[in-house]
Amino acid sequence: MKKLIYLIDQKINLITILFLFWSFFWGLNGFDKFFNGKSEPNLDKSAATQALVDENGKVVYTVQPSQKIGWYGVNRDDKFANYFDRLNLPRSVATVSLYFFAILEIALAFLFFWLFLKQFQSGKPDDESEVNLFKDRTIHRLIFKASIWIFIAFLTGDILFGDRAEVWEHGTFLLMTLVTYDLWYRTDQFFIEMRKRKADGETDSDFSVQASSY
Repeated sequence: MKKLIYLIDQKINLITILFLFWSFFWGLNGFDKFFNGKSEPNLDKSAATQALVDENGKVVYTVQPSQKIGWYGVNRDDKFANYFDRLNLPRSVATVSLYFFAILEIALAFLFFWLFLKQFQSGKPDDESEVNLFKDRTIHRLIFKASIWIFIAFLTGDILFGDRAEVWEHGTFLLMTLVTYDLWYRTDQFFIEMRKRKADGETDSDFSVQASSY
């Protein structure tokens, strides 16, 4: 049991968790754009925003609010159309832009999930003659760069559309992406150094084994 606990601790390190987080983040945001909620009136009396009463104090009329119904709450089509309308751009441009980013986000979600699964792959000696996009970390860098470019595009739109709340939100996620990249890079360099030490015949110290779990 103790060995199993140590194995789980080493395999599910912080980078593994962050890869899974970004997979869910991009996946849910991407599919969110394909599942628009519909506005329906909320007929619950307790949700009434205004009321008319007669001379006896009896409520004769209430104003009921609307609410979003569906798997996802926000109607992204209408929201994007309203944004682009502020710049006098047609709805068709908004729709194309919306689903272009949706496809990019879903693609990033699958790539991050692929990286998440690769974290559990059994370590094998590297074949120096074999070079691929995963081993030379090209795919890792491209995923993070694509994430940053998407947030830059979102921030540019937020500024042009005048949505200051979204500026803070996307700015925060941009910072989180940079932090995740830095953590991944430092961790990856640590494991590369560990493999070099093993190739030279050195044994892992207690510190190195524990450090690989973070």
